[in-house]
Amino acid sequence: MSVLHPYFIVAIVYMLFFSIQEVFGKKVDKKWLWFLGVYLIILVGFRDNVGPDYGSYRGLYIYSDTKSYESIFLKMLHMEGSDHLDVEWLYTLVNKLLLNVFDAPFYVLTLVVAIAAIFFKVEYTEDNTFYPFTFTLFMFVPYFFVGESGQIRQNLATFIVYFAIRYIKQRQLWHYLFFIFIASGIHTVSYLFLPMYWFARVPLSKTIMLLLIIVSVFLSPFEVYRVFGDFLSGMASDNVLVEGLNGYMDESIERLNGGFGIPEAMMMILTFFLFAFDTKMKELYPYYEYHRAYAVIGICFYFIFRNNPVFSSRLVGAFIGFSFVIIPNAMYVVSSGMKKMIYAFILALVIFNIIVFCSFNNIKVGRFTTELYNNHILP
Repeated sequence: MSVLHPYFIVAIVYMLFFSIQEVFGKKVDKKWLWFLGVYLIILVGFRDNVGPDYGSYRGLYIYSDTKSYESIFLKMLHMEGSDHLDVEWLYTLVNKLLLNVFDAPFYVLTLVVAIAAIFFKVEYTEDNTFYPFTFTLFMFVPYFFVGESGQIRQNLATFIVYFAIRYIKQRQLWHYLFFIFIASGIHTVSYLFLPMYWFARVPLSKTIMLLLIIVSVFLSPFEVYRVFGDFLSGMASDNVLVEGLNGYMDESIERLNGGFGIPEAMMMILTFFLFAFDTKMKELYPYYEYHRAYAVIGICFYFIFRNNPVFSSRLVGAFIGFSFVIIPNAMYVVSSGMKKMIYAFILALVIFNIIVFCSFNNIKVGRFTTELYNNHILP
């Protein structure tokens, strides 16, 4: 088993310290969350040849300079120019500007993307849970290494969309559409969130939720997603980046053919929390119904796309990443004794995820170990 670099262990200990305080003490000032955010920006923004897709993104960075501004503008309008863009217009534009205007090295791009991603991550976390450190700790492994340090385009785009949930709450449609537009310029998976402005407010009883999930499980072997063809393929694929993803996310043949693995276990856990605490969450937690809607869609999508390792990770992950907020939020609506049990369970999951992550090849492929991790400014 490999060991995470001490820089990441420091972040975990920091989150654990404030997590205990916010759960069993008083609310932690937001400035401490921002301190964590700055530290994570340094770790991921200045990383040097770290991350499963690092080489692919670096090649894409240089290649973006061959695209004309006219083609980028036409791509924004969903039209094709003289140059074919391999990725979305806004991401290509940022790449090209950094090269043309500033002649910036590649780590400047990773820094810019990290700053934007962490900003939106901190804001949506603070907006949607009373336990931001607990939620961030819960999601740190493996999501920080697959997201901020891996699939940086989809990661940034989904954080922008998560941030925009505040405009669903405020019923500001044009604000929400603007952020969907910006996020879609980074990754087309953002279009999946467009209907959420209306669907998030649809009432879902336990009976309806159960029916939707059962139907999705039943549809799983039939691969009904193939009906959408290139539409979903375009959202899930990153062209030159798919190879990097496949080398990092190891999907066993047994699990894809009906076996049981960690993803299925996490779906079961999320489903349990969804049903076990639904009544109390509706009564006591503001905007819980929105979280529930994301969770139901994520669970259903997971089973529908289960036979496709790219769809079941990229498309589903966009929804599941937000819906996991239900698990720490459940502590807000239960008794003191139950809160301790839930918190102990969350810590057990954190430890389990770290052990699994360090046991598999993922940690070495991503170069997150003590021996392999490098940073441009840290020793």
